[in-house]
Amino acid sequence: PPAAAAPAPAQTTLSTAVKPALSLPDLGGILSTKASSSSAPSSTALGFAKQGIAYNDVTMANSFKKACGDKCGWFYNWGSSSGGASSDAQYIPMLWGDLPVHTGHWDSDAEKALSNGAKAMLSFNEPDMPSQANMPPAQAVAAHAQYFSKYKGRAQIGSPAVSNSGAPGQGLEWLKSFVDGCNTNPDCHIDFCAVHWYSEARYQDTLFKHLKDASDICQGKAIWLTEFAPTDPAGDTTSISNFIKDVVPKLDALDYVHAYSYFMVAQPTLMTSATGLSIVGQAYAAIAN
Repeated sequence: PPAAAAPAPAQTTLSTAVKPALSLPDLGGILSTKASSSSAPSSTALGFAKQGIAYNDVTMANSFKKACGDKCGWFYNWGSSSGGASSDAQYIPMLWGDLPVHTGHWDSDAEKALSNGAKAMLSFNEPDMPSQANMPPAQAVAAHAQYFSKYKGRAQIGSPAVSNSGAPGQGLEWLKSFVDGCNTNPDCHIDFCAVHWYSEARYQDTLFKHLKDASDICQGKAIWLTEFAPTDPAGDTTSISNFIKDVVPKLDALDYVHAYSYFMVAQPTLMTSATGLSIVGQAYAAIAN
């Protein structure tokens, strides 16, 4: 399971601490993206399918993997130990923040993940947000260099994952500061950038603008969308399911998007029980078959 709660302002890796405080970005300059007509699993150069499973409860994660089939190629849980995730998909470890509760077991967990076949690693969770890893870009650059430099060449290394907040110093503005700082630090290395997105389903085009803007900031590096979901009321399963059916093929069609994971495999979002999928969960899994 994920690590226990850390003292404020950095929070636990549990899902209750993952949801960002929303500040919507500018809706102008929307980029539309055509969906792929193919239903085959979309994979990347890393050799696993793009679609991911974000979880805290490993029983639910493994149940969802069975329903999702071959298109679900990877797991992550905001932590560095899988807790028993199925070997049928890659477990990708994350270093949530730079406090000792996270860093103390990072190297041993990372080595275990690599020995189990992990081909990528995820850096800090929303350091742009005070309620999450809460790290200024310069601090994140130094910590990222300290904890990830030794893995360069052994795994694809992600940037810290940022929100889609439009507030000053947050979201992509934070990411740009990080990338600029990383470029001047010889020990700081990233192979891809990680971003999150939350908004109403009707603003789905802003997701693709967010991804394109992130790609530009990251100088053409691959993008991982490690959290995304519409913020519509949970009971509006029709709108949310339609959003998933619209968005996932578009993500599969984008060459520079190498991975994505919907937020998240848990009750009541994608699951109704340890083994039962919700209507929305069925939509996310059905696309994979």
